[in-house]
Amino acid sequence: MQLLIIHWYDWISPTNPVAAICMGVLFTIIACFMVWGETKNKQHVFYAFMTGVVVTFLGVSLLTALGFYA
Repeated sequence: MQLLIIHWYDWISPTNPVAAICMGVLFTIIACFMVWGETKNKQHVFYAFMTGVVVTFLGVSLLTALGFYA
């Protein structure tokens, strides 16, 4: 299935919803490492991770509904 293929250039502009979710979660994990480095607080890292994942899924859902990936 063509929608499940992730290309090397998807980190610039994701070409399908799966790539967008993967890149969103990857950038969220990077941000969580930075939060950990600043605060050393697991609760802050958890909040940052959950916020990033929710924003990623909402953004991908909205773009899919608008037909961006069609």
